[in-house]
Amino acid sequence: MSLVEAADVRRVFPAGGGPVEALRGVSVAVPERSLTVLRGPSGSGKTTLVNILGGLDLPSSGTVRFGDVELSG
Repeated sequence: MSLVEAADVRRVFPAGGGPVEALRGVSVAVPERSLTVLRGPSGSGKTTLVNILGGLDLPSSGTVRFGDVELSG
């Protein structure tokens, strides 16, 4: 069973030069009792994804579940 699951998550931020897509269709499942590492280059959306998975931010679209609770709705 997964502790946290995200399916087709997108996050778009408004910006002066037009919208910025921080996440484009990200899907991930973090199993219970696991150590999971998120890595990538600067500006690739790591912090945005962690904030969404932790319920600190909402995705523009897609679903996020923490156990049996949907965080994205």
